[in-house]
Amino acid sequence: MANRAPTPAELSCSSPAKSCSLANFFVGDPDLRQVIAQTFEAGVRGSLKWRKDANLRYSLGFFRTNLDDDIVMVNAPTQGRAFFTNVGTTRRQGIEADLRYSDERWRISLLYALVDATFQSGFVTSSSLNPGADADGNITVRPGNHLPGIPLHQLKASAYYNVTDKWTVGATLLAASSQYLFGDDANLVAPLPGYVTLGASTSYKLLPNLELFAWGQNITNASYYTFGTFSPTSSVFIAQVPGASMTASYSPAAPFGIFGGLRAKF
Repeated sequence: MANRAPTPAELSCSSPAKSCSLANFFVGDPDLRQVIAQTFEAGVRGSLKWRKDANLRYSLGFFRTNLDDDIVMVNAPTQGRAFFTNVGTTRRQGIEADLRYSDERWRISLLYALVDATFQSGFVTSSSLNPGADADGNITVRPGNHLPGIPLHQLKASAYYNVTDKWTVGATLLAASSQYLFGDDANLVAPLPGYVTLGASTSYKLLPNLELFAWGQNITNASYYTFGTFSPTSSVFIAQVPGASMTASYSPAAPFGIFGGLRAKF
């Protein structure tokens, strides 16, 4: 004999007046065609060593991936709803470069990625909150339009210095170029701005297996955004934009913060 309590999902969908589409979403949607990827990659990698403790590693790669019958999430005509569908061919191509140096005092790394992500097939989709949509609330995606949410350029850099055998200080830099908003597959609206953010860290070994550490994120307290889409505002009064019926919606990044603690190894 066994028993169980109703789950939160079952309690939320427990009457005709409280019906939901969650179960149908997982098992009852029409079949989607499988995504087929064709990838080409080429590159070089190696290392240089000119002293016993000095080592330089490098890599440079080129890639192109075409996805046939790619599946993406697009907006439904009903606001707040979306669905997955095959949209034809998409392409992601670019360069990845990695450079790392280390010796008894320094650890330095530099990683750059160029990702050109584009639609290669045209289609029409609903995006009623997009200011560039037509009278029916649709946007027309054309071959060459960029996929939302993927910056063309990304850069990551870090440097750590051993002040003493026990004390280490470091700094990091993250940068990304602009990216189109989700819901703007046709690239009709100004993209989300690019950003640069800096971090710093330090650590001190109190014992061989015990380390005191601290790090600061966004130490310049830069104001930037990591995600963008469209949201309705007709039911909410915005003093800064009186009479606005729709607007871009940005997700702000975390501001300046400091964290610290003890790290033990066993």
